[in-house]
Amino acid sequence: MRFLRFLEAIAATIGWLGRWRYCVLYCFVATALAAGCEKTGHGPHAGSTPSPALVKQEAALFEPWLRYESEERQRDPQWRDAYIDAALGHQVFQVPPTGVPRAVAQALMLDDDKVLFSSGRKLWAQELEFVPGFAGKICFLHSFFCFKELFRVNFALDGVAQPLFEDQFHVNRYPSHTSIQYFIGPVVVHERKFITADDRAVAVYVAESRDQRAHTLLLEADVAYVPIPNSSREPQLPLIGAGEFQQNPIFAYLDAPGFAVNGTARVRASRELAVPAQGQSAPAVIAVSFEPRERDRQAVLPANVFDTHRQADQKWFVDHVPYFDCSDEGFKRMWYYRWWLVRFNMTEADTPDLSGYRFYEGKLGFDNAITFAVPVQIKELTYMRDPEFARSQIRNAYRNLAPSGALVDPPGSPYWHETYSHWVAAAVEEFHRVHPLTVAELRQLLPEMARDVRAWVTSFDPDGDGLPQSGRPRITGYDLDILSYWFFNGLRLHPRLNPPELERVDFASFVYANARAIAALARYAGEPPLEREFEAVAEKLRVAALQAFWDDQSEFFYPRRADNNARIPIRELHGFFPFLTALAPNESRYTAALRYLVDPNEFWGRFPPVITSQAHYREWTWEMDGLTRNIAPHPISMGGRLVLQVLRRYGNHPVTPEHFMDLMERYNQLVYPGVNPYDPYWRPNVHEYYSQWEPYRLSPRPKPSDISHDFHSMYLSLVVEGAVGLVPRADDWIELDPLARRWEHFLLDRLRYRGRELTIVWDRPDGKKAYPQFEEGFSLLVDGAPAFHRADLGHVLYNPATKELREADE
Repeated sequence: MRFLRFLEAIAATIGWLGRWRYCVLYCFVATALAAGCEKTGHGPHAGSTPSPALVKQEAALFEPWLRYESEERQRDPQWRDAYIDAALGHQVFQVPPTGVPRAVAQALMLDDDKVLFSSGRKLWAQELEFVPGFAGKICFLHSFFCFKELFRVNFALDGVAQPLFEDQFHVNRYPSHTSIQYFIGPVVVHERKFITADDRAVAVYVAESRDQRAHTLLLEADVAYVPIPNSSREPQLPLIGAGEFQQNPIFAYLDAPGFAVNGTARVRASRELAVPAQGQSAPAVIAVSFEPRERDRQAVLPANVFDTHRQADQKWFVDHVPYFDCSDEGFKRMWYYRWWLVRFNMTEADTPDLSGYRFYEGKLGFDNAITFAVPVQIKELTYMRDPEFARSQIRNAYRNLAPSGALVDPPGSPYWHETYSHWVAAAVEEFHRVHPLTVAELRQLLPEMARDVRAWVTSFDPDGDGLPQSGRPRITGYDLDILSYWFFNGLRLHPRLNPPELERVDFASFVYANARAIAALARYAGEPPLEREFEAVAEKLRVAALQAFWDDQSEFFYPRRADNNARIPIRELHGFFPFLTALAPNESRYTAALRYLVDPNEFWGRFPPVITSQAHYREWTWEMDGLTRNIAPHPISMGGRLVLQVLRRYGNHPVTPEHFMDLMERYNQLVYPGVNPYDPYWRPNVHEYYSQWEPYRLSPRPKPSDISHDFHSMYLSLVVEGAVGLVPRADDWIELDPLARRWEHFLLDRLRYRGRELTIVWDRPDGKKAYPQFEEGFSLLVDGAPAFHRADLGHVLYNPATKELREADE
């Protein structure tokens, strides 16, 4: 019986198993474990215990998704009511598991282990200690206002205090909660800890006997009074702290129903649980709640608080995320991980610098709405079912301006108070194509959008030649990966030496894209003078950039010094950005540059595209003191966007749809750690950047940075616009150009587009129906009604008003 339960636990650890490969992989794991993978000694085994299912409901919470899934999954309560938990849950190893090779055991202990995946509107845990209670680094709104602990819990069994060691417990982590089992002699204590949407840090305890005898378990909680800024009163239980942070009132309350609570300088709460010989004890709940108003009555903390929380947590995804399925497991799981990532990095509050929903570049690194990341965030948020999330991020982006008028990072966080080069206006214009903004909204946004671009063509262009310039490498977002800043300094970093002012291709490309976007939005809003002004700005930039940056001999765009116009002969990813923004003309003279993009000796490296051509690194060796050569999700996702723009706007080049899918598959490979021999898609993690990726390195995997689960790159929008092929338009035609031609099937459902609900389906006509609801082939449904069906994938346009379907090249 123990071995069967162990196999079930390992299956839960593996998590997502393919539609048709589930049984095969399960049997494979069982065979491997039978060969000796079970952990021996004290404490838990190497498997994972599934999180308890929610109370069974009449209708499955995820029924809108499950109707496209296998019958087995439709019957499974884990998937029916906690789909995201079932998809992304995994075990966190505290000690290397035995029964597997030593290298595998060490690799399974990843660097993001001490993270709690659930978070509230304002509260999250940047670090979570795996000890009973709530300790680590629990933060409110920003990472400089955190608590080392809220409460710690000690156990005494049958009157004897019980110390805990690392090999006496194991941890399972899910998007909605972290579940820990503590093995205390003849008793196992189950702890589930989570943060609710309304900022309550909760731990729930249940105990059960392992020796079929009754026991008494004493829980003793040590609760800290929490220091809160601008406090003007002494807390009195259950109030354990009060004050204000960034104009947000905070009242922190202890809730411990059934506990005996006392204490002055420090609070002690204790409760005995009767552990029956069979079955589980009654649950014990303890929580600290951060509330915006003072209570006028005692709060009720129900025993089923976990079920209520998880249902609300999972429902958020049903309400806000389009359903996606495809024949490639890596893409499917990454889709749901990236939506969890979006939610994890969201907070909701009104502060002097931000209002409503705001999305940070990373709660585990740079907890601010940093301008560098905002454009890619807007692109991702565009495909949430509720457009208010993106609208809020857009309003926040233009809420903070430097004295020059340029966008600047919000000042409420220490990161980074920088005026990054960006394409926010261009992202807003593309959002407007999917979820049209009202004229009133546009007229509210356009003045700030115009101020930003005017700043870039005045304050950043002191010589008046039409090309923005700066001597700050950081404003590119790629910092020391930008070798061109150091070319005239022997490619060596000197901390005390300022690099020269450069007129850069990326600066010009982004300002051009923003100017064109403002002109388009002004046209829609009925503002002809603004439209004419920014069409002129864009054209001036275009002419200046083509003349200054293009080199006919090597056929590439290069940056140049601002003081003497000397071009810097380093091919950087930014040299392709004129194609990304349509600044470059569709002429063979310019499209010749695109051969470098897909050349394995240039930019198409192991995880393409790289930031600087590999040819330069090989020519100059790796002796560039202090400079880095990282790869990162942001430039890779910009490369994916670049490939899409090239395929749809330019001719006479070597870039193909297969390049896009190849880039996306390698992007997946980078984000999946690749350390679980039983599941190649285990525990995805978007790090800020990765190093040691060079082909000749001994390590088979690039080294990830310390910052995990970063929201500073695109993926979801690339799947929608690239793999599935929705092309956002400024009119009511629906344009589809799927690039995932190698996939046997895909389905994107409940996608909101210009006020309609789209379902896009591909099922290769091979007699193996992936979706019984639909005929094999390529189909579009609009608001649930069939729009068109054809046997093959193609680039097509459909008019919902006239029902007309035509090929895109007609």
